[in-house]
Order: sequence, then structure tokens, then C-alpha cells
Amino acid sequence: MTNAYRLEVVRTRVREPQAAVNSSGETAARYAHLDRYDRERLVRLDLDSRNRVIGEEVVSIGTVNSAPMHPREVFKGAILSGAVRIIVLHNHPGGCPLPNAEDEEVNDKLKQAGEILGIPVIDFVIIGEDGGYWSSGSGEGQVKPAGTSQK
Repeated sequence: MTNAYRLEVVRTRVREPQAAVNSSGETAARYAHLDRYDRERLVRLDLDSRNRVIGEEVVSIGTVNSAPMHPREVFKGAILSGAVRIIVLHNHPGGCPLPNAEDEEVNDKLKQAGEILGIPVIDFVIIGEDGGYWSSGSGEGQVKPAGTSQK
């Protein structure tokens, strides 16, 4: 019996990569528009070796307080786009960007998967309301207004 599918990977440049992402605050400012959605959206940003965004995918659209996620779905597009590293972000429709236990578990799983695949997750950002966000990129998450730099 033969396989039911044949996989062909064709990569065609549709535009030049976006400017480099240099901080969690910059990522939060670029994606602050996620605060308008009434359901969680999990987004993956694919980065090249200069941290330029070469791909973006809405991996999951969930409910008001969760978005289903599996590492295979998050990394599938990153592998196909040739990403060197990724940023994962999602919104909290309730407005508070602080992570809950599920967010922390997802962040840990994705970091482990990224290490195995050689595509590190360099930041996990949660977008809240009114420009607020939380980032794992600093080592300790903090709520900051979007547009401010986070070291």
C-alpha cells in the first residue's frame, strides 16, 4: 500500500522580512491589537538569525480563558519557515496579562520542545488590555505598558 500523502515543501518569499524584534515591549506594542479579541489567540512569530520576523501564524483560537495548544502545532510552521528562534504570544480577553498556571505550563512545554528541536522560544508574551503585557523574556515576568522597553 502506498502513502496517502506526499509532502512537498516549497518556500517562496512574498515580501522582505519585518524589522528585527529587539525587546518584549516592542513585541507587545506590535501585537497590542490582540487585546480587541473576545477569545484567546495563540500566535507564533518566526524569527531569522537577526531576529527579523519571517513568519507569523495564529496557531490556535480558543475561548475567553484558554486556547488549546500542542507543541507539534506550534512548531510545525516554524520548522517549515526555517525559523531560527520563535516568540509565542497570546491575549487575555479578561484584560489582566499576568500568567496563570496553564500559561506557565505551556511556556515550560514550549521551551522544552524548542530546546529539543533547536528552535528556542526566546519569549512568551501575554497581551492584556490598555497596552499592558507580561513577558517571560526578562526571566521574571512583569506587567509593563506596551511601547516601553523591557530588559
